[in-house]
This record gives sequence, C-alpha cells and structure tokens, in this order.
Amino acid sequence: MISWKHSFNRLDEEFQIANKKKQALSSLLDSGKISQPTYDLFNTEINQAITEIERQQRALLEKMNNKTMELADQIKTLEMLLANYEIQHVTDEIDEETYQRENELLTVGLETARHELNTLKEAMKQLAIDLQPEPIEVPTKEENQPQPEIEVIQLPPKTNNTGETPSQEQPIEQPPQQENTQQQT
Repeated sequence: MISWKHSFNRLDEEFQIANKKKQALSSLLDSGKISQPTYDLFNTEINQAITEIERQQRALLEKMNNKTMELADQIKTLEMLLANYEIQHVTDEIDEETYQRENELLTVGLETARHELNTLKEAMKQLAIDLQPEPIEVPTKEENQPQPEIEVIQLPPKTNNTGETPSQEQPIEQPPQQENTQQQT
C-alpha cells in the first residue's frame, strides 16, 4: 500500500466517526433525552477530537503535497529517459532487445507514477474538502418566529359627532379570526 494511503484512510475514518458522534449527540439533545450541560460536555470532547484529526489531516496534506512534487519530478525523469531511449533506438545507437526491455520498464514506471499521482491528487482534494469549515445556517426572521397572517379589511365609514362621514377612510389590519366580529359592529 502507498505510504500516505494508510494515514489518509485512518484519518478519514476517524473524521467520519467523529461527525457521526456529533450528529448523534445533537439528536439526543433535540429529542430531550439529554440536558444541555451533558451535551456541552460531550460536544467539547468531540470537538477536541475533531480538532486533533484536522491537525493531523493538515500535516498529512503537507506530506502529500511534497509527495506530489516528488512524483512530478519522477515522471519528468522517466519521460526524459523514455525519450532518450526512443531517440537512441531511432538513430540505431542501441539494439532492439535493449530498446524493448528499457521501453517496457520505463512505460510501466510511468504508468505507475502517473496513477499514484492521480490517486494522490484525488485524496488531497478530499482532504481539502474535509478541512473546509462547514457553513453555518443562520435562520432568517421568518424561520425564527412564525408570523401571523394579517388580512386588511375595509370598515364601513363611521360618522363623527355631527353625523358626517370623514372624507378619508382608513383600512385597519386585523387577524383573520377577528374579521367576523369586526364586521358585525
């Protein structure tokens, strides 16, 4: 197994488990099965574990980045060797048997290095995603508190003390359930 792969798999598994624990803990609090102080105690422990995992992931990411540069250099060297053997073969500087043997070895080495580089880059992308902070959902005002539905109704014109109707009618906002009582008065 590739040297970085074991560490990557172990840390990824630990990270997933810690997140599952955090979700389970939140569910317990939401369902009322545990109190806020109990939640806080366990949440602190889980957060500390996640912080340590993330620290180890960052260190691994740095090592993987170094390995990526090494692999890129290795691929460049193998390509140069392959090109050199190809040129020597075309110019008849080496015999067919030597060319075939070296060409096969270099081709296999190139394929292996390219495959490891691609696998490494994919793993690095996954680590980078894991290390990004999750967005915090901030509820909007409507989500925080349900707003009562308000219906605007038009009242018949009132008369003032002199028996005249005012020149401007004013709409009044009333909740829907009060509509019948207001119109009866």
